[in-house]
Amino acid sequence: MADDGLKLELNQALSERLKEAADAAGRPVDAFAAELIADGLDGDWAESYARFAEYKRTGEYLDAPAVMETFRKTVAARVHAQRS
Repeated sequence: MADDGLKLELNQALSERLKEAADAAGRPVDAFAAELIADGLDGDWAESYARFAEYKRTGEYLDAPAVMETFRKTVAARVHAQRS
């Protein structure tokens, strides 16, 4: 890495997960991690900041497992409708 780069230290569990994911993707760990970080930074963060501000104001939040269950059901219904 270049001298002006960033060095991250990960705990053992996260490091192992990263290595396993990079291996599964057939990519070097450093390149895979850099890609994950770049992907995470891309996009419009305005909505995320707005939601966080709303959470700080109200204390209300979305329950991730409940949201994902609704998402899965919606996708399954659409797939079923397309196959019918």
